[in-house]
Amino acid sequence: MGKTAFFVCCLALAATAAMAADIVTVPTANQLGANQVDVAYYWINLDLPGGVPSELHFNTLYVGITDWLEIDAHRTKTGGGPSGTIWNATALVLKEDQQRPNVVVGGRNLEGQGCKTSWFISAAKTVLAPVGGPPSLQSPVVRLHLSLGTDDWTMFGEKRHQGLFGGVQSLLDPRLGVVALYDGQDMIYALTYTHTPKWPTFKIGKLGKHEWVGVSYTFMPK
Repeated sequence: MGKTAFFVCCLALAATAAMAADIVTVPTANQLGANQVDVAYYWINLDLPGGVPSELHFNTLYVGITDWLEIDAHRTKTGGGPSGTIWNATALVLKEDQQRPNVVVGGRNLEGQGCKTSWFISAAKTVLAPVGGPPSLQSPVVRLHLSLGTDDWTMFGEKRHQGLFGGVQSLLDPRLGVVALYDGQDMIYALTYTHTPKWPTFKIGKLGKHEWVGVSYTFMPK
């Protein structure tokens, strides 16, 4: 496999390891290709004053409409409480290669459900990729994220994504990944595991003082 082909392969692995690397809340420049679909479920154990609500169920659907346009829906439901759905979109304006990052522009809560729409521009770049072999602890895939956005109030009624935010994701080997992102309000940490490329990705982590677990699956409908 040539150097360029292997680099592209590593990009695909990095995206799969933590696809929808927003980890529920953080926009990134990870972008699905045309006709790709990513579905995910997250359970968040809430640590809020008074303990009400105590949990949050979060379902996400990402759809690659074209190679440059992605639409997604995020549906939340509190334990025994109300539910709501927001619609988001990102458009690719610069495609990643060995020199340039992926850059997207996008909006969250496009229909203004309960609060105003927020806007962002995000960049992502794989800055380290092993050559001649799979990722490992000694030679991982490392991908950096940086975004600039306006205030977003769709999560816990707290202001997120205003100003600069972002972080890093990494593949420590072909199965195991780690993520650390700042969303303008909280640090978000995740450990991800994908048994094989055709398996779902299992995730566990922290969102500020809240704990969460999740599972996501990326596929291309026939």
